[in-house]
Amino acid sequence: MAMLFRGFPRRSESKRNGMSIMGKALSLAFVLIAPALAQNQMQGGPPATAYGPTYDVSCGYSYLLSTIPSAGRVGLNGLDVTGHANFLPRWGVAVDSGYVHTSNVLATGQSGYTLTFLAGPVFHLFEARKTRAFVHALVGAGLVDSAVPVSGTEYLQGWVARPAYALGSGIERTVAGPFAVRLTGDYLRTAYADSTGDVRSQNNLRLTASIVFRLRDRQSIAAGR
Repeated sequence: MAMLFRGFPRRSESKRNGMSIMGKALSLAFVLIAPALAQNQMQGGPPATAYGPTYDVSCGYSYLLSTIPSAGRVGLNGLDVTGHANFLPRWGVAVDSGYVHTSNVLATGQSGYTLTFLAGPVFHLFEARKTRAFVHALVGAGLVDSAVPVSGTEYLQGWVARPAYALGSGIERTVAGPFAVRLTGDYLRTAYADSTGDVRSQNNLRLTASIVFRLRDRQSIAAGR
C-alpha cells in the first residue's frame, strides 16, 4: 500500500518535473559556457606573459550514497555535467548539474532520484605539469524523489525541493590535447521527507568521474590562441 505526501504530485508528474528541471539546468550551463567557446574561436591571443580566463566543460558518471536516518542508506547512479570558468590564476567559478537514480529505494520496490543544480567558487590548490587539484563550495537547489518505509507494506512516497549545497575537492590529469580526466568527491547536503512526512536534512557522499574538455586553457593562451 502506497501513501503519498499530501498535496505532492504523483510520481509521473514528479518525474516530468525532475527531467524538465534537468533540461533547464543543462541548457543554462550551455548558455554560460557557449560564449567562452565563441570567444576562443574569434578573439586574437593576448601576449604570452598575460593571464587570460580559461574554460572547460566535463561530463561523467556520478555515484551518490544517501543516508536516511532510522531507515538506512541508498546508492544512486547517474550523470553529472559541470562547467568551469577561471578568471584568476587560482580562482574561478563552477556550474554543476547532477541527476542520479535508483530503481528500488530501501526495498520498497519504488524508484527514486536526486536532481541538483549548484554553482559557486573554485580555488585551485596547485598545478604541476599535467596534474591539477582544486576545492569548491557550491550552493543551489536539490530535488529528492524517494519512498520511505512506514510499517509493513506501507511506505511514504513523494518529492521534496529545497536549497542544497556541496563542499568538496577534485583532481584532474591531462590525457591528450584539450582532454583530461577528473575525479571529484563531495559532501552534498539535501533534504527529504521522513516516515512522518516531516522534511529533514539529508547527508550524502557524491563521487564523480568525468571526461574534461578544455575550451580554452593556459597553453592555448600562451600560444596566442
